Amino acid sequence: MRIKNNPRIFYLACGLLAEGDKRYDHNDSEIAALAKKIQKASQEVSLDADIIQWFNLAKTGQVDANPYWPRGHAMLMAVVFTEEGTDLDIDQFIEFLESINMQDPIGPEEFREWIGRLPEILTYAETLFRTFWKEYCEIMFARTSSWMPQIEASRLPLKEFFGKSAPNLVLAPNLFASPFAADFVRIPNDDTVTMIACKPDVESMLHEALHSEIAKYRDKIIAFGEEHSLAAFADAEKMQELGYMQTVDDDPAYTSHIIEECFVRALSATLAGGGEGRLQSHINCGFTGLPTIADYFEEHRPKAANLGDFIDTTLKGMTATQ
Repeated sequence: MRIKNNPRIFYLACGLLAEGDKRYDHNDSEIAALAKKIQKASQEVSLDADIIQWFNLAKTGQVDANPYWPRGHAMLMAVVFTEEGTDLDIDQFIEFLESINMQDPIGPEEFREWIGRLPEILTYAETLFRTFWKEYCEIMFARTSSWMPQIEASRLPLKEFFGKSAPNLVLAPNLFASPFAADFVRIPNDDTVTMIACKPDVESMLHEALHSEIAKYRDKIIAFGEEHSLAAFADAEKMQELGYMQTVDDDPAYTSHIIEECFVRALSATLAGGGEGRLQSHINCGFTGLPTIADYFEEHRPKAANLGDFIDTTLKGMTATQ
């Protein structure tokens, strides 16, 4: 993994702070102080109301625990699809969001119009917040040495599972992100996976690398979801609270997405050596089927090359429990 400090992610994060975003780690004194400084500066100048409204529209309120889901994440992911903040292939970006089942709760046409303004927003945000970029970089660079043990620890499980087909991982830090959230971007026909997070940890890095690999077998998972309920994998009410479902009904589209997420979480936690403690934290979030998937993983120890067979075996085993 390499670290790529992206100023455009920083400028958008500053815009969210100006709008009122408080998801950063308040126990991180350096980041909390800088966040307050940025928010204070934003209050002391006359911000373009239209620009602030754009950032305000990132807060859809779909999920109580994270009112910025999914737009507050999608806008940062879109930066990876831009070239120096000037162009955004909206069709390509929306195709990527569809591939990871990130659906806008307001509607596709409104989302397209909203995200289409990204280059304009980036230009304005850079003008407004670039005076804080140097201080932000100093904080970030001072932390890179402490991140290296986690980055190094991820190499062995990545090699174990992927072999020579391991993706190139890039960390694009967002120090204002929630410490409990990470996003990934993989542009079509590119073997680079960009992870957007406040810091790296082994499980999160594996999690983001596994997403696109498990997605190759989505047809198997969708077919399962059309015939079986979610009960063996997750708590439907908690999935609704987290924004993975709109209702607690077994909609095949949501069911397959959640089952795919269960595979990603189970494999990343197990490969990272997180043990029962990490599995329990996922269970507490509603992903109740993870221990069973983890048991199958330990029994079969699949690699990327035979992942499809492992998914078949696990789904059949999970079917027998329903």
